[in-house]
Amino acid sequence: MQAWILGSLLRGNKRFGAAVLLLILLFTLSACSRRQSESSPQESSPSISAGQEETAQPETEQPETPDAAANEAILYIGTRDSDFTIYPMTYEGVLTPEILIAGIADLTGWDMTLAEDVITGKGGMSVCFADRSTLFTGPPDPQNEEFFMFSAEQLAQTILDSTQKTLQMGFTGEGGDPDALDIYYYMEGEKPLELPDIGREWPLDQPYAW
Repeated sequence: MQAWILGSLLRGNKRFGAAVLLLILLFTLSACSRRQSESSPQESSPSISAGQEETAQPETEQPETPDAAANEAILYIGTRDSDFTIYPMTYEGVLTPEILIAGIADLTGWDMTLAEDVITGKGGMSVCFADRSTLFTGPPDPQNEEFFMFSAEQLAQTILDSTQKTLQMGFTGEGGDPDALDIYYYMEGEKPLELPDIGREWPLDQPYAW
């Protein structure tokens, strides 16, 4: 009887021990799993701290609008007796006789004020210088050394010849004859151009020729 009881206890202890071993094994496996989970890096999107500013994307540069190309014209300064010197000038917009005459004034320093706009017609162009222009008042003081005039006659011929030549060359079409474009001069009040100091005058109905 005692032997049976002892055997039962031994058998019970074996079952109990096996159960204990099983629990220990499960606990160990669970602990290892937790350690591996804690040691693995968490994959997540990097967060931006409150004080950190996002990097600004560079702005796309807009192409600059090129400036409109300046037009070029030619000024002719001199006389038909001694030939002309060519001076290029730039201008904007549509070329007009007034632009060319103003160009001569800017270049030489002469007062080329017009009494009215240049009249353009089938017969040519008619130009009226104002009474205060250099043609009537004489050269500026001091003169531009490059365009120094030694007499009233030289000054008057240079102004009239230069204006005539510049307008003819500026408004004659390609292949045309500049000399075919007649230039007329007159004074304020639609009077014929007269330069009594040098004994010169030109009728209204005749194109200019020195």
